[in-house]
Amino acid sequence: MRVALALGWALLVGCGRTVSPEPAVDGGAAEVMEEPGCAADAECDDDVACTADRCVDARCVRVAVPSRCGDGTVCDALRGCVDPRCRDGGSPCEADGGVACVDLGASTTDCGRCGVRCRVGDVCDRGACVPPLRGPSARCRRASDCREPFACDADVGGVCSLPCDPNDPGAAACGAGATCLSLDGEMGRCLRACDPRERTVNRGACSSGQVCTALWLTNDLSRLGEPACVGFCQSDLDCQGDPRGGRCSLRTGACGARADDSRMAVDGTLCDASALDPAGRSLRCRGYCARVGTGSVGLCASLIERSTRQRCYDDPATMTPLGPVGADNLGLCVYRACTDGCACAGGAACIYPEDREGRPQPGPTRYCLPPTRSQPVGAACPTR
Repeated sequence: MRVALALGWALLVGCGRTVSPEPAVDGGAAEVMEEPGCAADAECDDDVACTADRCVDARCVRVAVPSRCGDGTVCDALRGCVDPRCRDGGSPCEADGGVACVDLGASTTDCGRCGVRCRVGDVCDRGACVPPLRGPSARCRRASDCREPFACDADVGGVCSLPCDPNDPGAAACGAGATCLSLDGEMGRCLRACDPRERTVNRGACSSGQVCTALWLTNDLSRLGEPACVGFCQSDLDCQGDPRGGRCSLRTGACGARADDSRMAVDGTLCDASALDPAGRSLRCRGYCARVGTGSVGLCASLIERSTRQRCYDDPATMTPLGPVGADNLGLCVYRACTDGCACAGGAACIYPEDREGRPQPGPTRYCLPPTRSQPVGAACPTR
């Protein structure tokens, strides 16, 4: 049984690569396992000077150390040393008549600790005034946000990019710090190169609202190129000013999420991949409806950014994210493991995956999948 996933990036809709529930692990193929959050304290350094960052039980733990701040400031574990007169959420200082406070958004008049405004030409990036990143993988909302020859590209999540040929070594020279990311083996985009193992930007991680990926879902797993930073929202802050809407869909990494998806189907549920709303969102699933085999029959699926989330949203005990661990931070949650049909609902059967010719591939694990010609029933539920 194989799945085609329509990604949220326009160029990839309808042409996603197929992945099997238990892909091979040889030759650089995708491994099916969880990615630990950290292995050493150094991997947890968040560049916040007043926090002690440690790796405990494979998870980063950050503790505020007030003694590291001075000049009347206090330590905020997320924002660093800040003036206590600042109100939460980046509103003006109570005592300074509108002087700026910490802002995790992008307001140049309300950025950084109390008393700091960004200089003309600088931008506010997660509470710090920095020169604008208008080149590869810079976040953008309009064409003028990118310096020439880069253009604002919705196909890669609303970042600045430049077309390139991933099969032409000469055309792949995108400049210092950039790489030609293959979209599907034929088309490519010049984007900022990244290291999926790193957790801070200055060491090679992507900025907030992006994912470090080689787009393994749409490329040959045995020939994955260098990963790059692609737009992938992780909170509503990443969607401020986005023309698609200000709400972030954590399951697709795209802005313009529904106000409430709690009544939508969870991952692993049968769905109709052709049933979409005017915005191109699945009418049944909280995330995507991934096509299974031919036709429009599919399974609800979600994408996750694996450097910040290692488990699937729905029933992580039976669902494991797919993806090349350590080589790509884009994970796919779609298959629900089962022992019999009691774990499956909505017409799905507990069956073995099948190859391209429809032959069952017996193994240690069955999955909740649409019934097939060779497996019309699967492992029946004894209580039904």
